[in-house]
Amino acid sequence: MTSEHLNFELQTADGVCLAGQAWMPPTLRAVVAVVHGIAEHSGRYAFLAARCNEHGLGVVSVDLRGHGRSPGERSYVERFDDYLLDADALLEKTRELAAGHPVFLMGHSMGGALALRWLVRRRQPVAGLILSSAALKIGGDVPRLLVALAPLLSRWLPHLRGTRIDPAVISRDASAVAAYVGDPLVSLLAPPARTGAELLQVMAANREAASGLSVPVYLFHGDADRLTDPAGSQEIFDRWGGPDRTLRFWPGSRHETLNDLDREAVAAELLQWVLAHCQLPAAK
Repeated sequence: MTSEHLNFELQTADGVCLAGQAWMPPTLRAVVAVVHGIAEHSGRYAFLAARCNEHGLGVVSVDLRGHGRSPGERSYVERFDDYLLDADALLEKTRELAAGHPVFLMGHSMGGALALRWLVRRRQPVAGLILSSAALKIGGDVPRLLVALAPLLSRWLPHLRGTRIDPAVISRDASAVAAYVGDPLVSLLAPPARTGAELLQVMAANREAASGLSVPVYLFHGDADRLTDPAGSQEIFDRWGGPDRTLRFWPGSRHETLNDLDREAVAAELLQWVLAHCQLPAAK
């Protein structure tokens, strides 16, 4: 038997229709709900899904509002907590497909900030939290003047887009960068001012809330990441409220460790952690 790839649509509590997909193995042990990063989409996790399926792990993801095949202005969100409604729909679908098996929540970059925010606000049990190059602290390639002006720009020019991000910062692998640039579902536009300001506020709130969370957590980050500061992962690790916490830095890797030169090793260590936690009771 082979793995099954499903395409579906989900309706959020505020009426947004999200495009989603799932990769399910023939024999299921657990399911990972993946929240993608800003400007990208669920389909960019097919590599991870393939590796997961080989070990009996399903992967479910949706295109957040304003991303991929879902409607909305590209990468724009009026309030960051609107994304929580997308995460609600994702987790509901994941639990349906998991059929009682353990559910893990994973977020990459901005999706990491959202996954952490969802746990803080919803307090629903999951088997573990996975944070991939999570947006927990702003990276070195983000202009400091733009950060300083973010609250003002968000209020008066919320749709203003600043400097575009150089795609080369995502990976040392030129083919991975080319695939990113050539992907019609990836937005190469600079993020809107409102989205950036909202994300900055959530970063600060997440750092304050980390000590109140005890769910098993696995953080991994490229130490050459210039978009999200690896020090943010270290800070969340240091503040985490529970004893089951793991932090892995990948030497030389850039923002997308799962699309960088060490991708196979990154995926293997991630899967090892997930499989080791499949039998643990879900925690908040």
